[in-house]
Amino acid sequence: MANVISGIDIYAPVFIVKLVKSGKTIPKDSISSIEVEENLDSPAMFTISLSDTLNIDTQKFKWLDNASITPGTEVTVTFGYASLPEKQGLIRGRIKGINPNFLSTGGSTLAINGYDLSHDMQKKEGKLSYKDVTYSEVAEDIAKNNGLKSNGVEPTRKKHNIVERKKNEKDYGFIRRLADDIGFEFFVRDTSLYFREPKDREEGKMTFELRKNFISFNPRMATANLVNEVQVSAWNDKDKEQILETAKISDIKSGVGISDLDNIIEKSQSQKIKINLEGRVVKSKEEAKTLAITELKRRNNGFIEGSLECAGDPQLRPGMTVNILKVGDRFSGVYYVKTAKHSIGDGGYRTTLEVRRSL
Repeated sequence: MANVISGIDIYAPVFIVKLVKSGKTIPKDSISSIEVEENLDSPAMFTISLSDTLNIDTQKFKWLDNASITPGTEVTVTFGYASLPEKQGLIRGRIKGINPNFLSTGGSTLAINGYDLSHDMQKKEGKLSYKDVTYSEVAEDIAKNNGLKSNGVEPTRKKHNIVERKKNEKDYGFIRRLADDIGFEFFVRDTSLYFREPKDREEGKMTFELRKNFISFNPRMATANLVNEVQVSAWNDKDKEQILETAKISDIKSGVGISDLDNIIEKSQSQKIKINLEGRVVKSKEEAKTLAITELKRRNNGFIEGSLECAGDPQLRPGMTVNILKVGDRFSGVYYVKTAKHSIGDGGYRTTLEVRRSL
């Protein structure tokens, strides 16, 4: 199990902003703050704030008038601690916006905003349809179409006779829809595309405890949308027959989740809650079962969520589990990281997580 960074290591944050094409780095004394936010549901974002200066002789700003600082420029942002280079985080993306702030007194500033490489996929479109393929094979082709590595794509077993895009559907929306269909998650990290099952069934990689190593933790519990069962009533277009498949809590329980979730849902609603999904077209019982499991998990994932703030730690990334302990029996347990925001500035280095409890 990885250890949360603590002790003397937290007092020497480091960040490196490199312009990929030229290989040049922006001097650290020009950078006033950096914020990186990674999210499993949308492209990762970064904001780099620069202290800018005006050359009196040329009447040019050092960074605002720099030709290399422009939308479309590819950059890497490395963040972490100087004493732990092997544990530093990295985001790779493109500049999408620049926002100067001119002051009549004092220095001016320039904020550089950008997204990781998955953002470009929102404008790109490849094949309109695929025949006799698995979803993972589609993901691999989309990775290739966007100049990305496919080493983060997990194999899916079920082959589909045909997989089609919706009208005007771009690569990003297409692959996210396929991921949602089978309960997968999709994101891009550095130059690799990930298309995989959530890693929310594992013991926490790090442990946080009250009055020990986090600044604040704010959990919330909501039972309004919880259900015990999901039944899919579908039509098998190939065999011309109806298919009924049901998913129960036992189908989505992990070894690290909430042991009595079924009873909690029934007690909170004063009865067992079962919903039906009708009018679906599937090719097999396996596909109908996958639909039921995916919907059941989606409805129950929001049972316990929360935000946690701690000393900055570049090891904390979306798509991993953490243990949060000594916060009461209801809220102590294993949580899955959905969002991680790393902020480095005058106040030091902080990481803020958005998490959900493993089921």
